[in-house]
Amino acid sequence: MSTTEGPRPAGNDGLPLLGETLAFAKNPFRFIEERLARHGRIFRSNVLGRKTAVIAGPEAAGKFIDTDLVKREGAMPPHVQELFGGRSLPALDGEVHSVRKRLVNQAFNRAAITAYLPIVQQTVERSFRAWPPAGEMRWLDELKRLAIEVICTTVMGMQPGAEMDRLRDDYGTLTNGFASLPINIPGTRYRKALQARDRILDVLRRLVRERRQTPTDDGLSRMLGAAVTSNAALSDDDAALELHHIVIAGFIVFAELGSIVQQLTAHPDVRAKLTAEIEAVAPNGPLTLETLMAMPYLLQVVNEVKRITPIVPAVFGKTKKPIEFDGVSVPAGWMVMWAVTPSHVAQSGYTNPTAFDPDRFSPERAEDKRHEHAFAPQGAGPATGHRCPGLDFATYIMEVFAVVLLRGYSWSIPPQNFEMDYSKTPPEPKDGLRATVTEK
Repeated sequence: MSTTEGPRPAGNDGLPLLGETLAFAKNPFRFIEERLARHGRIFRSNVLGRKTAVIAGPEAAGKFIDTDLVKREGAMPPHVQELFGGRSLPALDGEVHSVRKRLVNQAFNRAAITAYLPIVQQTVERSFRAWPPAGEMRWLDELKRLAIEVICTTVMGMQPGAEMDRLRDDYGTLTNGFASLPINIPGTRYRKALQARDRILDVLRRLVRERRQTPTDDGLSRMLGAAVTSNAALSDDDAALELHHIVIAGFIVFAELGSIVQQLTAHPDVRAKLTAEIEAVAPNGPLTLETLMAMPYLLQVVNEVKRITPIVPAVFGKTKKPIEFDGVSVPAGWMVMWAVTPSHVAQSGYTNPTAFDPDRFSPERAEDKRHEHAFAPQGAGPATGHRCPGLDFATYIMEVFAVVLLRGYSWSIPPQNFEMDYSKTPPEPKDGLRATVTEK
């Protein structure tokens, strides 16, 4: 890697001081996609007071996860860091990150997920039983409730009730703060998000204290136990921050559950093929890891949903030394953002990338194997790096949801506004995916 800096990426520095912050904050997804379409796999900007390079594609992912080139400490925009509440895994580097990641991974290893699966299935089935009597509903609101319940019961050992409902509302408020201007004055979305964060962390710190006293089989107890066993320091505050980071990452799976419904509605051939696989392998009864892994088309559908569903616009890093990419150079000290959805669609190596086509993940086509980072919807690289620790758990949640849906239910979605509201993170269909669910 040469340290001689080449030309800067093409782009626009925007207005003095403000740069292009207003356009970015209004719709970061469109901001990134339009500029990548104009400039290729890399462009420069000035966002939130920082010189910024946005990169996309599998080769860019390889640069982004190279710890010699990019660090995470101090990379997040300050307002995003504030919403995370402090320094959790996404903002750690080096040995501190490695030690913390080993602890968090204990909440998502095979033994943990095996213990969670019956709870996930019971939670999903309980939700489905409640939906037919409800008539037409905003399904996305219900999927948010389901997502938070799955995460809170398995990872934190909480039970459904008023406290969990308040937590769900607060996480909705908090995630809406990510795509807002960081103006901390009364009444703004950002101020409301910070207040929600404080209420959330109060609950999480209390749970940490309780699990230290009385461990259970939940993910938090597994993390705390691993810290004791390995003699690693994990303060109450740090444990609460990691829980907070996990719940944010887990809560947003609601958008992928909604996308499953929309894609199965739009593609009856995929729906029929998946239904046939479920009826052949797991027509009823408990779902185990072995059962889910015996349904390869189910995984293909879930992976294709992950590939095309916008969740977060980008992942943040900070250059440690100049990065050379596509003939241009990103200087040391710049913010660098790896754009997630464009890396899987417009700037990807997939064939006809805008089409919903689960067969692209089949062994015969294996488009996801064209590059080692071709498929990285929850971050690239090894499980010990900055890839999301809940990668597999998210997959299994989505799979259980799809199986329960197709085993026993049908649904109808009336005409409505499916335009995405990009002021929210993740973006949501503006009418909330109104639907009616019926038992078969």
